[in-house]
Amino acid sequence: MAEKRDYYGVLGVPRNASEEEIKRAYRKLARQNHPDANPSDREGARERFKQVSEAYDVLSNPEKRRLYDQFGHEGVSRQYGPAGFNMNDFFRQHQSEFETDSVFGDIFSSLFESLFGFGSAGFTRADPRRRVGGDIRIKIQLSLEEIANGARKRVQVSRYDRCEACVGKGGHNPQTCSTCQGRGQVVTVSRSFFGSFQQRQTCPACRGTGETFKETCKKCAGSGRVKKSHKIELNIPAGVSEGQFMRLRGEGHWGPGDRGDVNIEFVEKPHNLFKRIGDDIMIEFPISFTTAALGGNVDVPTLNGKRKIKIQSGTQSGAVYRIRKQGIEHLNGGKGDELVRIIVHTPKRLSTAQRKLLQELADKDYKVPNPRKPKR
Repeated sequence: MAEKRDYYGVLGVPRNASEEEIKRAYRKLARQNHPDANPSDREGARERFKQVSEAYDVLSNPEKRRLYDQFGHEGVSRQYGPAGFNMNDFFRQHQSEFETDSVFGDIFSSLFESLFGFGSAGFTRADPRRRVGGDIRIKIQLSLEEIANGARKRVQVSRYDRCEACVGKGGHNPQTCSTCQGRGQVVTVSRSFFGSFQQRQTCPACRGTGETFKETCKKCAGSGRVKKSHKIELNIPAGVSEGQFMRLRGEGHWGPGDRGDVNIEFVEKPHNLFKRIGDDIMIEFPISFTTAALGGNVDVPTLNGKRKIKIQSGTQSGAVYRIRKQGIEHLNGGKGDELVRIIVHTPKRLSTAQRKLLQELADKDYKVPNPRKPKR
């Protein structure tokens, strides 16, 4: 099996490229690898188009891109399955994204028809009249306590719902569109030095529905949709991380074909005491010199109240104690720990009595270790 090329190199973009730069590069390369532009190398065009589509599929997805940047191809396949890139799935996932573009949408669809023959393989190109309404993307901030134990959240989204006055059609008294004869598409032919390009485009008169109306719906101004506020209940599992997503299918904008989705991105609020390390949490806990030397019991904060731990005599500054199962729940079961890093506190001000006691200790035979090379 040939080694996969770097996805950034495939698209010809730098590693810090923005989402728009990545999309722009993909569109350019997709046009270049149109079969009509490569009549003598259709098979090569097919393979190149597959490569740029695979690269775009990963780099346009924030979570896949994060995994790729950290772990390369192996990181993506480990998380999303080793079966490899599937053009059929790619078309379904990105069809609504590109077909809203009047310039690129028809090139995108015709590329799949010409290069991969989905029609003859049982895959039918989506009817332009069966449009998905569109996705909604929102961010939710979660405290460390909510991440550790899971949470229920209610979010309010502004989304497009079907106009009940016209039942989503956009008008009243329908008639067959005279521009496309009810097909929802028109075919245009353009010529260039590559040859003739035949493109199917959504009919501009009926917007792909195949119908026009004698009377435009006043409530939705002909769009078939009205914007409304909608509340969604979320059950967020314990153990989610910053940047992860939750997809709520069928909760997005309404369209004639189906509703889109709501994509929830999680943002972790900074905590005033704890630092998260994977599924463990860490806290720095100051103790007195006498407690470090003699030992004793101390009450340590956790995400679920205080826990008593025993400090061993002779504990050094920087020592770490572990409280089992007081961290973050794993998504696949189990729970992390709380790490307590001990800091021996040296007071800046002393009372006369305290200074006298410490001076008495200093006068005794108390020696510190010799200087040594740092361990790390």
